[in-house]
Amino acid sequence: MQGIRLLLPTKNNEPQFKVGICGFGGAGMAQYHHFNSLGCTVVSIFDPGPPALERAMRMSAAPIITKDFDLFLNSEIDIVAICSPDRTHADYFVRSLSAGKHVICEKPLSNSLDGCRRILSASRQRPECIAAVQHQMRFLPVHLAMRDIIDRGELGAIAYLEGYYIHNLTERASLYDRWRFEDNATPLVYSGCHFVDLLRWLLSDEVVEVVGMANNIAFPHYPESDTNVVLLRFRSGVIGKVITAFGFGRPQDHSVRIYGSEKCIENNLLFSKDGSFMIFAHPRWERRNGSFFRGRWLRQRMITRVFEHLMKTRDLPADYSVASYPLRLYEHGLAVRESLRDFVDAIANQRPPLCSVLDAAKTVATCLAGVEAYRNSQGVGVEKFWLPEFGPFEPSPVTG
Repeated sequence: MQGIRLLLPTKNNEPQFKVGICGFGGAGMAQYHHFNSLGCTVVSIFDPGPPALERAMRMSAAPIITKDFDLFLNSEIDIVAICSPDRTHADYFVRSLSAGKHVICEKPLSNSLDGCRRILSASRQRPECIAAVQHQMRFLPVHLAMRDIIDRGELGAIAYLEGYYIHNLTERASLYDRWRFEDNATPLVYSGCHFVDLLRWLLSDEVVEVVGMANNIAFPHYPESDTNVVLLRFRSGVIGKVITAFGFGRPQDHSVRIYGSEKCIENNLLFSKDGSFMIFAHPRWERRNGSFFRGRWLRQRMITRVFEHLMKTRDLPADYSVASYPLRLYEHGLAVRESLRDFVDAIANQRPPLCSVLDAAKTVATCLAGVEAYRNSQGVGVEKFWLPEFGPFEPSPVTG
């Protein structure tokens, strides 16, 4: 494969590749550690900003730290991990593919249709290069279990589902730099794409129409809206909702609810019509160097068991029984690492990644339809944003 150098497997049979990280903010720093933990070696870091270069020199062992992207690409790397501002994704992605590198990009794939189009074209020209997007919500154990339940048909006829991306960014938005402010990054594209993508993936279905509203109340210093709410009509007729908020005064909320004619899912609880429920996914805690932090894990596991016992034994009528699980299930580090593991495995086995650039581009198109919907206070058909590269647009056979 021209321009791609595959290294020999390590002793634990995991393939090892040399990685270059493009952008050393929060995502870049996290991926630096994750790639090294997966048996790869980060040997090059690129960022045009002096503060980021200083962080890289202070926090990493990469031998090449540079603001010269050509030097970065020529530093004998096999993989480029793009962790830069959204507006730069397309340029760095296209240049990296043209140089024969495997590429994984932070979500969203791009903040524009033109950027998506350019990336898709570059990917077609370099089919030997694995190109992926890090929509890590697909890799959470609870979401994988949801997908299995849906695929088995346990929920019956699904009518509605929703996802929440509540993340207080009042400090984080400018922690490493101010690109979100400078680029007026809209919450729905920048962060809400997580759940637009997740709902598409859970249903294996496409959105045909979006309506939405937005305001700028909770985080008024943000130059764009800070709260976006969109309703999605899927081709199957299912209605979805995604809430994205940057300024609410609470910890992160990444709840998912799916409502069917037979059973319903609320996070990791599977409810039946008679009021009974089962817990289908338990919290997991990350391993470091191959072992758990045993004391912490045991404490958390004991607390979990106590809560589950109380949830099962409360003497309440079925209609008023437990409705929520008390512990959060969003293991961010685990999800990020598993998405990178899938990418590395795809390179090693020359298979498609589980989140391709084509699929991620469809998520961008859906989000852009949502932005137009909330800005113009009208329903917007996704067909308006559907690229020819996606194939024929299939309208919904279901009305109203």
